[in-house]
Amino acid sequence: MSKFKSPRVIMITGAAGYIGTMLCDQFSKSPDLEMIVAVDMAPMPELLRENKKIVWITSNLYQNVWKIPALINKPEVVIHAAWQTREPYGRVELQNELNLTSSREVFEFAFKNQFVKKLIFLSDASVYGAFPDNNLEHFFSETDKLKELDTLSCQQKKEAERLLLDLYNMCNEAKQVFVLRLASTYGPRGRSIDKHDDLPFFPVANDKWCKQYVHEDDVTDVIAMFTFADFVKQNTFEILNLAATDLILASEVAKILHKSLITLPPLVINFIFFLLWHLSRGKIPTSRGSWRLFCYPILIDGSKITKKFGFDYLYTSRESVASEDGRYGRDVI
Repeated sequence: MSKFKSPRVIMITGAAGYIGTMLCDQFSKSPDLEMIVAVDMAPMPELLRENKKIVWITSNLYQNVWKIPALINKPEVVIHAAWQTREPYGRVELQNELNLTSSREVFEFAFKNQFVKKLIFLSDASVYGAFPDNNLEHFFSETDKLKELDTLSCQQKKEAERLLLDLYNMCNEAKQVFVLRLASTYGPRGRSIDKHDDLPFFPVANDKWCKQYVHEDDVTDVIAMFTFADFVKQNTFEILNLAATDLILASEVAKILHKSLITLPPLVINFIFFLLWHLSRGKIPTSRGSWRLFCYPILIDGSKITKKFGFDYLYTSRESVASEDGRYGRDVI
């Protein structure tokens, strides 16, 4: 076992994002934690404005501005939650910088500095890929081989995971690394975030299409567990799926999200997404390959974290989408 103690300083990237803001808000309440080095290219959210434990750095991760205060304050845990999911129209190189170059900078920072003991990377279930041979009987496990993907953000997540493993294998220092492949994260806070530029309808290839979710509270609880607890070897690399066990059919998802359900052949959905992408110049999130996610369900087995680490999910997929229960149930952020 390692001699890791509860951290005094942690660093969170993507701190202004959906998950990053919750992590800053909740982790700052830990009595042992003295400081959160929070990095984002966006300004500090209103929820965090009065938080005295947060040192906010407005910076792109592929630039070096954030490294100076990070080196000064020496975070023992680095949580990499920053990610550009929405593809900027006609600016693939920018997304490469925001995702791959930025991830490399964060990972190398963590591996080069002895004061960093843990690195947590928020990946995504989409790295398994949405393919025609996906079915309701097969739930992807952490040992399944990953295929090449044509959705840019998903492919970049896969490449970032591979980069992280390569850097881990080359590192001479003992590090605890956790890669969390999240199902669609949702909950009261996610519901409160305005998504007016999202698809106004819910297209699927057939009535058997289904989806898994993981509640935002479960996500922050898992990250808290790996941030503050000490129950693994000093040198470890863990990949873990996060998803509730139940599935929600397309008809129920559309009803809960107050969207019209439209059943269309995959080729038609592909063509519609192509038109919407170019006609809206990327304002409607229908970039190349994203149509697959509405045609071929990606189901993951989230039981490893329960069997190996004793984590019990508080919410089902259905509760994650439909229920108002949760830490942000009464807040509109």
